[in-house]
Amino acid sequence: MQRMKSQVQINRKENELGMRILVNCALPYANSSLHLGHIAGCYLGGDIFVRYNRMIGNKVLFVSGTDEYGTPITIKAESENTTPQAVADKYHREIEESFRAMDISFDIFSRTTYREHTEVVSEIFLDLLNKGYLSEHEMVSPFCKECNRFLPDRYITGTCPYCGYDKARGDQCDNCGKTLDPKDLINPVCIISGTTPEFRETRHFFFKLDLFQDSLLEWISSKKNWRSNVIAFTKNFIESGLKERPITRDLSWGVPIPLKGYEDKRIYVWFEALLGYISAAKIYSESIGDPDYWKQYWTGDARSYFFLGKDNIPFHSVMLPAILIADGKLNLPYDIPANEYLKYNGEKFSKSRGVGFLVDEMLKVADKDYIRFYLTSILPENGDSEFSVTEMEEKVNTELISKYGNLIHRLTSFVHNNKISLGYPENPLGADLDILHKAESSFNEYRRMMENVELKKALKTWVELVQSANAYFNESEPWKLIKKDPLECAEKLSVIYVLCSYLTVMIYPFVPSSASRIWGSLGRKSGIEKSGVKELSHKFRNLTLEKTNPPFIPLKIANDNPNSLDLRVGRILSVKDHPSADRLYLLEVDLGDRKIHLVAGLRSQYRPEELVSRSIVVVSNLKKAKIRGETSEGMLLAADDGTLTSFLTLPDNIKPGTSVDLGKYSFNGQNVVEIDDLSGFNLHVGTVNGDAEALASIDGTDLSLNVNGVPVRPERDVKVGAKIK
Repeated sequence: MQRMKSQVQINRKENELGMRILVNCALPYANSSLHLGHIAGCYLGGDIFVRYNRMIGNKVLFVSGTDEYGTPITIKAESENTTPQAVADKYHREIEESFRAMDISFDIFSRTTYREHTEVVSEIFLDLLNKGYLSEHEMVSPFCKECNRFLPDRYITGTCPYCGYDKARGDQCDNCGKTLDPKDLINPVCIISGTTPEFRETRHFFFKLDLFQDSLLEWISSKKNWRSNVIAFTKNFIESGLKERPITRDLSWGVPIPLKGYEDKRIYVWFEALLGYISAAKIYSESIGDPDYWKQYWTGDARSYFFLGKDNIPFHSVMLPAILIADGKLNLPYDIPANEYLKYNGEKFSKSRGVGFLVDEMLKVADKDYIRFYLTSILPENGDSEFSVTEMEEKVNTELISKYGNLIHRLTSFVHNNKISLGYPENPLGADLDILHKAESSFNEYRRMMENVELKKALKTWVELVQSANAYFNESEPWKLIKKDPLECAEKLSVIYVLCSYLTVMIYPFVPSSASRIWGSLGRKSGIEKSGVKELSHKFRNLTLEKTNPPFIPLKIANDNPNSLDLRVGRILSVKDHPSADRLYLLEVDLGDRKIHLVAGLRSQYRPEELVSRSIVVVSNLKKAKIRGETSEGMLLAADDGTLTSFLTLPDNIKPGTSVDLGKYSFNGQNVVEIDDLSGFNLHVGTVNGDAEALASIDGTDLSLNVNGVPVRPERDVKVGAKIK
C-alpha cells in the first residue's frame, strides 16, 4: 500500500458533519491519451460536484482509475512491439498526470491490474456462481486464423443486414444504430488482418441478466431526480428484453477466472471493470489503516453518484445495478448524471480520427481554470455541445476576467489605495439590502442546482450575480462617495466585499486554483474549501486588504491551425457543357447549406451521366473567378498525373457540406483563399501504409485528407506524385 501514502495524506477529508457522498467517475481505458471530450464527458463534472460537497461540509470519497484489460491493449502492445502491461503503465501515468494538470483530484486513482482488484472480482464472481446467477454453455464467437485469436465483436466489420452500410461493426451499425452480432454481418472481416473470420463454438460463463428485468424496471421507475435522457435510455434498454450476457472471453490479458480448467480464458472487461469502483474504495481504505472505511460509502444512507458519458449508460444503469442486486450487500446508484458528447466542428471528439484537442494540447495555450470554466459553460448535460476556441476565448475574457476578475481588482485596489476599513453590514437598507438578498437567494438557487448536478445552470446563476454585483458597484460610485461621505462609502464597499465573497465561494468548484488565490487576496486566512461557506456569515470587523495584481491575465489563443482551406463534400446536381470551351463542364453543386456553380475541366475524362449525383471534394472558400466567361464559385479537386484524371473517393452516405480535414486540422475559419494559395499545400497523391491517399503538405509534413477520419483516395490508378488540382 506504499503507493497510496502521499496521495492519501493530501486528499483524505475528515469532516464529521454532513452526509456521505460517493462519487465514481468512469474508468478511462488505458490505451490512449485524454482529450477534452473525456474531460467534459464526466471527469470535470465529477470534480466540480466533489469540491462543492466538501465545501458545504459533506464527507466525500472520490474514486476512479484506469481500465487496463482487454484486447485493444494487447493489439496496441503488439503494434508497438511491447507488452500489455507496459502499454497500461504508460497511459496510466499519462492519464493521471492529465487529471492532475486539470485540477481533477481523486482520493484514489486506481488500476484494474492491481492485485486487490482481481481479488474483488474473483470474490463477486464466485458469489454469483454459488447463488445460481451464472450459467455455463457454448456460444459462437468470431475467430481469426491469421491472428490466431478469438476477436471482440467490434474487431469485426462488414455490411449491415438492416441498412446495407458496409462498415458496420460486429456489435453495432453506426449508420442505422441497430445492435448486431458479428455472425449477422454480411461479408464480415477481421479489421486487423482483413481476412474472413471463422465462427467457432467456445464455452463461457453468462450472467443471467434476464432474471433482474422486473427489479431493474421497478428501480429505474422510482428515479424521479435523474436526467430524462438517462431514464429514457435505460427504460428502453430494459423493456426491449434483457438476455443473459457473457462475462468471460477467450483472452490472455485480463482477470483470471477463479476456477481450475479455465486458464486460457479471462473475465470479460465489461464485467470486471464495473467492479473497479469497489476495489478502488477498498484499496483506499486499506491505505488509511481503516479496512472497513469503504463500507461507509457503499452501504447505509450514503449516496453514490456515477459520472460518465452516454455510451456508458447501460453498463451503469442496467449491468452494474443487476450485479449489485445479485450481490445483495451494497447500495445501488443514487444518481447517474451521464453527459452527452462534446463535438468539434460538428464531429464527436476522437483522438483516432484527429477530431478536437488533447488535454495536453489545450493546456499549452490556456490556463487550466480557463479550460474548466469554458467547458462547464458548455457541458453536454442534456444534449451534445460544440467546442469552439474562439468562443472559449470570448467567454473567459468577458465573464470570468472582465466581469468577475475586474470586480475583485476594483474592490481590492480601491480599498487598499484609500486605506478603507471594512466591516460586515449590520443594518443594510434600500439598495444595499436588496443586493444582499439577491446574493443570498442566488446562493440558495446555486446550491439547489449543484445538488441536482445541474452544473451548467449553477454557473449561469453565478454569472447573473456577477452582473448584478458590477451594476451595484457602478451605481454606488465609490470614487465620488468617498469625497462626500467616507462612512457610507465604506458601507457600500463592505457590501461589495460580501458580494465578492459569495461569488468567490460559488466559483470555487469550477476554477479551484484561481478562486483559492482570490480568497486569499480578500484577506481570508482559512482555506476556501474548508471554511468558505461558513465565513460568508462571519461578522468581520476592521478588515483591510493588501495590494494585489489583477487576478487574471486575458486569454489570447494564437490561431496555430494552418489549414486555411475550407474543403467540403459536395454533391453534383447537374452538368452542362461550357458554351465557350470544349474541355470544360458547368456544374451545379450542393454544399449542404447552399448551392454553388463550378467550372471543371473534366469533359475528356468523364461523361455527364458519370458525374450527376457523385460526391466530390470542393475548395469552397476559393475566391470567385470568371473562366471563359462563366463564374466558378470554388474548385473541384481531382488527381491528375498528366495522362489520367481521377475523382477522390468519399465514404458512403456522406452528407453534402461535411468537412474534409487535413490530418487533424479542420478549416481554421479564415476568409477566401486565392488560387496561388493552393500551391502552398502541395496537394498530391502519395502512399500511406502501401495505399494511395490524397495528401497535403504543411511545414514539410504530409497530412491525409480525411472525412471523419476516413482517408480520401483517388478512385483510379493515377501515378504516385500526381497533382491534386
